[in-house]
Amino acid sequence: MSTILLLAAMAEETAPFLAGHEFTEVETRHGRAWRLDDGDRTIVLTTCGIGLVNSAASAALAIQTWEPDQIISVGSAGGLGVDVRVGDIIVGDTYRYADADTTIFGYEYGQVPSMPAFYVGDDALLALVREDAADTTVHVGEIVSGNSFVAGDITPVVRKRFPKALAADMESTAIAQIAHGFGVPFICVRSISDLCAPSAGDDFKDNIDDVAARSAAAVWRLIEKL
Repeated sequence: MSTILLLAAMAEETAPFLAGHEFTEVETRHGRAWRLDDGDRTIVLTTCGIGLVNSAASAALAIQTWEPDQIISVGSAGGLGVDVRVGDIIVGDTYRYADADTTIFGYEYGQVPSMPAFYVGDDALLALVREDAADTTVHVGEIVSGNSFVAGDITPVVRKRFPKALAADMESTAIAQIAHGFGVPFICVRSISDLCAPSAGDDFKDNIDDVAARSAAAVWRLIEKL
C-alpha cells in the first residue's frame, strides 16, 4: 500500500479533486484533509492555507501523520516564462525562494543559510510527467516561491533574479524544503492562472476555477501511473 499526499493552498484548488472522487474528510490539526482509498494506494488531499509557513506546517504534519511515499503540490501559479500562457501546466524540476537574501554571507540569492541553493523535483516523478502526451501545454522547469503575490512592479525584479523561472507561487519551495528534510519524493504540478502582470489579481480571480481543474486533471494522470 502506497500513500500519495496532495497539498493545495486554497479550497478552489481542492474542489476539482473532491468533485470527481469519493474522498472522506479526516481530522487534522492544520487546514483541512481528506482521504481516498483507491485500490492499493491511499491519497491524502489537504487544503493547507496560502503562504510558505502554512504550507510548510501542513507538509510536516502530514508527513508525520501519513508517512507518504510521494508529495505533489497542486493548484495554480503565476506565469513568468516567455512561452508560458494562462492554462498551461508547469511542473517544477527545481525550486527556489523568490525573496530569500543572505548574499552578504556568500549564499546565492534565494538560498536559506545552511540549506541547498535550490531543491529538486523527484527524477522518477519527472520522468512520468515527461511521458504524458495527453497535454501539449506542459512545461518542466524552475518554480520560485515567496511571501508576495508576484504582480506589477515585483515581476521584473523576480524575472531578473531568476531568469530561468517558469512560474511563481507562495508554497511549493517551502513544501520542497520539508520534503527534502524528510527524504520524501516531491513534485509540483500547477496550472497558470495569470502572467504576473499588473492585472494579475483580477486574472487570478477570473481563471482560478478553470486552472485548478486543469491542474487536478494533470495530477490525476500522474497518480494513475504510480
